[in-house]
Amino acid sequence: MTLDWTKLPSLTALRAFEATARKKSFSAAARSLNVTHAAVGQQVRVLEEFIGMQLLERSTRGVNLTSDGQELAKALANGFAAIAEGIESLQEKNKNRPVRVTTTAFFAEAVIFPKIADFWSTAAGIEVSFAPTDEAIDLIAEGFDIAIRAGDGNWPDLNCRLLIESPTRAFAAPSLVDNPATNWDEVPWLIPSDSLWEREALEESGIDTSTIRTLEIGDPSLEIRAAEEGMGLVVESEIDVRSQVEAKTLKIAPIAITSMSRYFIVTPPWKPRPAVAAFISWLETVGPRLGDKNPASKGT
Repeated sequence: MTLDWTKLPSLTALRAFEATARKKSFSAAARSLNVTHAAVGQQVRVLEEFIGMQLLERSTRGVNLTSDGQELAKALANGFAAIAEGIESLQEKNKNRPVRVTTTAFFAEAVIFPKIADFWSTAAGIEVSFAPTDEAIDLIAEGFDIAIRAGDGNWPDLNCRLLIESPTRAFAAPSLVDNPATNWDEVPWLIPSDSLWEREALEESGIDTSTIRTLEIGDPSLEIRAAEEGMGLVVESEIDVRSQVEAKTLKIAPIAITSMSRYFIVTPPWKPRPAVAAFISWLETVGPRLGDKNPASKGT
């Protein structure tokens, strides 16, 4: 049977009638639906007009179902029960599904992984699956629960909340930073040709990117490693290179960068399931605390 919604009454009217039939009272039905007595009565009348038959017999003592009303009430009870069962089954199936998170490898390594054991110590039954990537993924199409993205937070049809703000800096190997003879105009920037955000950060800071030297490594994941080896400069959020700064393999270069990186928790436009909500709550607790620990800002 093909379902034609144009030939069906409104779901609101059907709910009002089903509740009235079950409770045998407009007032009780109104309380169960959290609406007014009058609203329930009006919706039942709308349903009767749509179907073209009387479904209830009204009296001062309450309401009684007509034979037609009994038939419809039984069908609706079975239908709504099937809907409730289907929803419950889906929720149960998804309850133990891992929380799928996409973010950059740098952010995962710098912010999430150092503290993820703390999350699992309090939420041992929740699995978290990470998919590190520099690409913006379609959360809904790809089935992800959470993305942590850097940007302006303006992603239509998605829920976004600010997690961390971190200064963007130019970093280089100590062998370059500590050498007073380093000519920074000659040091290449390790920037991919197809990447925009690094160039935008430099332009925002007054650096003409049409005149700078660049060196493309080929794999963004190797840029920081190349910078550690003294091959050039990288533009990164402080939080992304925290471990390298702490290990003293990178230092802030004497080049003024005024850009600020803002990281957002991005989720599909519906209420997150409990496991996802728990991980978001943990992120909002641990993220800003880690974001405040920027050793690069302290000159270490």
